[in-house]
Amino acid sequence: MAIIFKTRQKEYQVENKPDKTIFELARETGLFIKSSCGGNGKCGQCMVNLKKGKFLVENREIYVERNHDFALSCLTKISRSDAIVEIPGELFVNLSGKMIDNFLINHFEKDPQTQKIYLNVPPATLDKQHPDISRVKKAVYEKTSVKDFSIPLDVIRQLPGVLKKGGGKITATLVTSNQGSHLVAVEPEDTTSTNYAVALDIGTTTVIGLLTDLTSCEIAATASLYNQQINVAGDVISRISYCKSRKEIEHLKKLVIEDTIHPILQQLCSRSKISPENIYHLAVSGNTVMMHLLLGLDPSNIGQVPFQPVVLNPGPFRAGETGIGIHKNGIIDFIPAVSGYIGGDIVSDIYVSKLNQRTEFSVLIDLGTNGEIVISENGKTVACSTAAGPAFEGYGLYHGSRASEGAIEKVFFKEGTIRFETIHDQKAIGICGTGIIDFIAEGLRAGLIDYAGKFNIEMLKELALYHTVEENGSALPACVVAKAADTGIDGPIIVTQNDIISIMQAKAAIYAGLKTLLFIRKKNWSDIKRLVLTGGFAGYITLKNAVRIGLLPDVPEDRIKVIGNGSLAGAYLALIEPLALEDMDTISRQPNVIELNSYPEFQENFIEALFFQQQVS
Repeated sequence: MAIIFKTRQKEYQVENKPDKTIFELARETGLFIKSSCGGNGKCGQCMVNLKKGKFLVENREIYVERNHDFALSCLTKISRSDAIVEIPGELFVNLSGKMIDNFLINHFEKDPQTQKIYLNVPPATLDKQHPDISRVKKAVYEKTSVKDFSIPLDVIRQLPGVLKKGGGKITATLVTSNQGSHLVAVEPEDTTSTNYAVALDIGTTTVIGLLTDLTSCEIAATASLYNQQINVAGDVISRISYCKSRKEIEHLKKLVIEDTIHPILQQLCSRSKISPENIYHLAVSGNTVMMHLLLGLDPSNIGQVPFQPVVLNPGPFRAGETGIGIHKNGIIDFIPAVSGYIGGDIVSDIYVSKLNQRTEFSVLIDLGTNGEIVISENGKTVACSTAAGPAFEGYGLYHGSRASEGAIEKVFFKEGTIRFETIHDQKAIGICGTGIIDFIAEGLRAGLIDYAGKFNIEMLKELALYHTVEENGSALPACVVAKAADTGIDGPIIVTQNDIISIMQAKAAIYAGLKTLLFIRKKNWSDIKRLVLTGGFAGYITLKNAVRIGLLPDVPEDRIKVIGNGSLAGAYLALIEPLALEDMDTISRQPNVIELNSYPEFQENFIEALFFQQQVS
């Protein structure tokens, strides 16, 4: 008899495996339960309702017949196959959503790093018995002035047959990286019209691919998918914790390459009617931990003092070495990182925004889970990572959601009524980061929330918005944002008192990080002449609301520039700008990295930021 997993919409009959936890069985069934600790029983997010059956909970056997019991799915196994387990809908990881692939680039030079060169290679003669390689090298040099390049053994093996088939007329594909040039392919006849490269932004949550037609440097297609590592652990720290042995490292590598990057490549190729073999160059940007996991490197030391990575500037590698499914000799370049927690994505941000070239005092904030901040003046840069946490992406909130279809993304208070907008105008299924920022800002203006983040209970009741949820045996106050009739779940969408606290802590980390950097450089808020916001989340927030809750400093809007996905933009420029990688390598060695915890001012600033400003803007 199979065990039964119950959700709000459906029942699933699952074959029990006594050595597997409920968390693991659910994942094998296609039900991905949220966890930010890698299923180690530490985050407390994966609580399920044991309705019936015999269970082993942390090596303690319990029997449930009429009543029910709650347990962490990652610490609970099923002893008998007649069990029923209820999984609350809010526990599920949303695997679809609004992908952020937009970016803003100022003037750049188009000169692709990958060239397909049509050659007419003369045959050898008795008086000129030059080998095939020498004749090809000479022909390449005459066309490009490139004298020296590496040639893989399998290309050398193919060369005689290709020369014979093409009658000496061949196409050579040459990729130039910051460590020299590489002949990656030879083909008979003229194939110069088929020349593609891919830029990848490997995020903790989302992976985005951009296919570039190098004959024109135009973007041919984009595709995105949630990083399937979220099925194991939701954030960088929990993924580091998960890597206890080679087995776990290889599992995370598989999830990002085979289950994430390869489907993206398939979409890109399908939309452009090409083969992955036509992709000869791939540039990757992302945080340092994601780069380690992509390459199968152990990230453990990044998670402990002195936060030391295995490598900061990996590559270039041939695709066959990494297991990424483009042309096997294709070159894979990585945007170099600054440190264990200031990755290539931030180097891309700096390069794209030209932050390091500006003389005035400038600040760059990447509004993500790690909350990286860079300040720059006269070419001198200082950087830090604030560990803001996942609240802005919906993690840990009672009805939190990623920016997926049906997520509340905008909230307005009007005449005592809460109004909202959802992504794609669907019935509300939760509230994402931009929506919760709007809610809190509007609540502060209306007096519904006070400076300490506490609800005005009387006003909630007066407006018929009051709700409670049970937590740790007591009633926790909450506000109804969407009534049950307007939602796609069984009940209303609410924001609880603890949700507000989570956002306060996240914004306090960013505020405190920035204020500490300003203290170190002996600057004030008014000294900020340019504020660059980057990351997908940044492009969708309402700036005045982000300022109102204290997430962003109150600087004139004409000083603020949102560049969108700077990480993806940096990878794209690495494909088509001749000196991009070289310049980004220089940038990666410039910042002075500040470990905030070594400054007592950071803790003081953090505590100060655990309140909202009392004045209403």
